[in-house]
Amino acid sequence: MPLSTLKQFIVPQDHLFFELLQGQAETAHEAAVALQDLMHDYKDVDKHAKTIKNLEHKGDELVHTIYEQLNKSFVVPMAHDDVSGLATALDDVLDLTNSSAKYLSVYQIKKPLPAMVELSEILARQTQELLVAVQSLNSPKTFSRATKACVEINRLENEADDAYTHGLVDLFKTDDAVFILKHKEVLDRLESATDRVERAANAVSDILMKHG
Repeated sequence: MPLSTLKQFIVPQDHLFFELLQGQAETAHEAAVALQDLMHDYKDVDKHAKTIKNLEHKGDELVHTIYEQLNKSFVVPMAHDDVSGLATALDDVLDLTNSSAKYLSVYQIKKPLPAMVELSEILARQTQELLVAVQSLNSPKTFSRATKACVEINRLENEADDAYTHGLVDLFKTDDAVFILKHKEVLDRLESATDRVERAANAVSDILMKHG
């Protein structure tokens, strides 16, 4: 079944599900940019962490609304899985972006490692592409744009893997176990956030492959 036909089942005339998914993608990107901004101008960490936490709450509300509407709507099983799978993947991106900022605050990180800055930049670029991919699901005319964005997200994930590895190498040059523990926790969460963006992109690709 073409996605244009499938949308008649998964998206009401008011484009509710599409708008909610786009809202999730926009919120994820906003949070990633906020984290990147913090890394570049590292002060008022608690304040920035709270801002990102508020965005995570906004994302939670959006995904809750999606699940609530799915339960109320007539949706074919395949479409239900597509919508819920993408919604969950987008929610994971926000959760890990939030936890990255949270642990900068909780662990009182004095200065972000270069790898943390680089990972935040990659995350911001990835979520920008993810937003393009989600927006491009709205019309068959823009499916190629969604595919291109997903390819770029996967390429950026490779950059993130390299940045993470280099960060670990630099981190383990110190003998301070507590320093290593705290900074590795943040690095792990940042890398996981970039990985979740790739998973969300794969969810978009699955929709295009099955219904395009």
